Amino acid sequence: MLSPLAFWLGLSGLLPFLLGPLWLTFSPATAPTWLDAAWHQYLAMIASFMAGTFWGFALPLSGGTAGLLGLLISACLMLLSWAAMALPFEQSLLMLGAVLLLLLLADVWRDRVLDSIEGYFRLRALLTVGVLVCIIWRLLLP
Repeated sequence: MLSPLAFWLGLSGLLPFLLGPLWLTFSPATAPTWLDAAWHQYLAMIASFMAGTFWGFALPLSGGTAGLLGLLISACLMLLSWAAMALPFEQSLLMLGAVLLLLLLADVWRDRVLDSIEGYFRLRALLTVGVLVCIIWRLLLP
């Protein structure tokens, strides 16, 4: 079962995603020049981190086909996160959003085939929706 600490730490991870668009919405003139770059890097880091959590679920079963497939999915999504950083800002945000959606889809498979933790998928879905809303919000800003 997912611990309350893990739940609250997961939710707290949304705060940096909210900070950038909030700042740019309500006080764009005071936003530092580095805000978008730091926000973008955080997004890429979290996408790669989530691919790594997928690796962690797959690793104990890497002696079988499902575990190897899980490792391959994880590595591909991590590499896509890294490749997204080479794209222009808007395209990178779209690609990182796609990586997060692919991770969520992969988690549907992982939840059925690999080991799972009760409540983990619900938290992942909630956090993914929160991050995607922030990505869309940021893309809509000038």
